[in-house]
Amino acid sequence: MLKSFHHFIKENQLFKADARLLLTVSGGIDSIFLVHLCHEMGFKFGIAHCNFQLRGVESDDDEVFVKNLCQQYEVDFHVKRFDTAQFAQQHGLSTQMAARELRYAWFEELRRVNRYDAILTAHHQDDLLETVLLNLTRGTGLAGLHGILPKNGFLVRPLLFATRQDIENYVAENQLGWREDSSNATNDYLRNRLRHEVVPILRAINPKISAGVAELAERIVATEKIVAESMDKVAKRIIQKKVDALWIDFAALALLPSPLERLSYWLASYGFHYRQTKEIWRNKDKQKQVGKQFMSATHTLIIDRAHWIVSPTETKQLIKHLIETNEGKRTYAGGDLEWHWLQDSGYNKKNPSNPESIYLDADLLTFPLVLRSWQAGDWFCPLGMNGKRKKISDFLVDQKVPRHLKNQVYVLESAHKIVWLIGFRADERFKITDTTKKMINFKIFI
Repeated sequence: MLKSFHHFIKENQLFKADARLLLTVSGGIDSIFLVHLCHEMGFKFGIAHCNFQLRGVESDDDEVFVKNLCQQYEVDFHVKRFDTAQFAQQHGLSTQMAARELRYAWFEELRRVNRYDAILTAHHQDDLLETVLLNLTRGTGLAGLHGILPKNGFLVRPLLFATRQDIENYVAENQLGWREDSSNATNDYLRNRLRHEVVPILRAINPKISAGVAELAERIVATEKIVAESMDKVAKRIIQKKVDALWIDFAALALLPSPLERLSYWLASYGFHYRQTKEIWRNKDKQKQVGKQFMSATHTLIIDRAHWIVSPTETKQLIKHLIETNEGKRTYAGGDLEWHWLQDSGYNKKNPSNPESIYLDADLLTFPLVLRSWQAGDWFCPLGMNGKRKKISDFLVDQKVPRHLKNQVYVLESAHKIVWLIGFRADERFKITDTTKKMINFKIFI
C-alpha cells in the first residue's frame, strides 16, 4: 500500500517529499489511514480537526480522539469548533454545505498562516464514484464527470488510488483505531442514499466500478485539455478583449457547430452556470433584450446589439452603520433613515408597507441592526412572495434598476438576515401579523 501511495503522489506530482503538509482528520477510518501512510512515509505534517458540534458528546469525543492521535505522532494539532447549525440557518444553506464552507475556509487560513505547502484530504475512489453519481443526478458537463481531482490548487487528495475496501483491509491488518460517525449509517443525505442503496447495485453489476470510474475521471481530464486547446483557437476569432471586458460576437458564434456548448465553456470561467448560459443564448436575437444583464458571483454580462460584453462586476466598499436604539435617525449615502417603535394600537395592520416606509414585527428583530450596502450573494424573501427566496441581484434586474444605480442600494439587516431592501421591498419573514404586539416603523427620506 505504501508503494501505491508513493507512486500515486509522484505520478500526479501532488507535492514534494520535503513539503509541509496539513492533514484534515475527522477521526474516521479514511483519515486515520491517511495519517498512518504519511507517518510511515516520513512526511512532515500537522493535523486539523473540525468540531461541527452536530452530534453532541460524539463530536467532542472525536475531538479528544484526534488530539490524542496528534500526541501519539508528536505533530501539531489544530482544532476549531463551529456553530454549524446557526451558520447554515443564517446563510440559507444545508447543514452539509455549511460544514463544507466552514471547513475549507478554515483549512486555507491555517495553510496560509502556518505556511503549509498543501492541504490533504482523505477522499478515496469510492468518494469519487459517489461524487460523479451526484453530479449526474443534478445534470453535469465534462467537469462533473471527472469528479474529485487529485490536485486542485493547494488542495490534494492522495488516496484516490485506493477503494474503501482497500482502506478497511489495511486498517484491520495494522490494528489502527478509528472513530465511526453515526450519521454515516443514515439515509438523511443524498450521498448516503447513493452509498447505501445505489452503489451496491452497481457494484453487483461490476465489482470494480470504483476503479472504472477513477479511470473514466483520468480520461475526462485528458479530454478537457484537448477541448481547451481547440476552444482557445476558436476564441481568437470570436472573442475580443477590450480593456477589462470581453466582447463575444454571437453572430459569428452562431455559425459554428454546438454554439451553446462553446458559449457555456467560455462563460463557466467567469462563474456563469449552464442554465444562465441557455437563457443568454435564447435572448441573443431579441432586440428588446438589448441592455439586459446577467450576473455571476464575479462578473456581469450585458447583451449588446451584436455582442455579449462580459466584465468584472464592480466591487464596492462594504459600508456598515449600526442601529442600536429603539428610535432615532441615521444619515447614510442613500439619504436619511428614521425609525420608531409603536404599540399595537398605533398602527392599522391592514395598511401595507410601501418602498419608503415599512412596518415590521419588533419582536422578530435582533438589535443592533445593520444598515449596509448590498453585496453579491445577498438574498431575501420579498414581501408578497409567500416566503420565496430571491437574490437581490436578480430582484434589481427585475425592477430594471440601471447598472450605475445598483451600487447605491442599501439593505437593513437583523442577525445576518435582510429585513428590508431599502426603497424597494420589506422581507416577508418580519411582516406584521395578527399576533404582533410591538411594531417598528422605518422611513427613508432621500
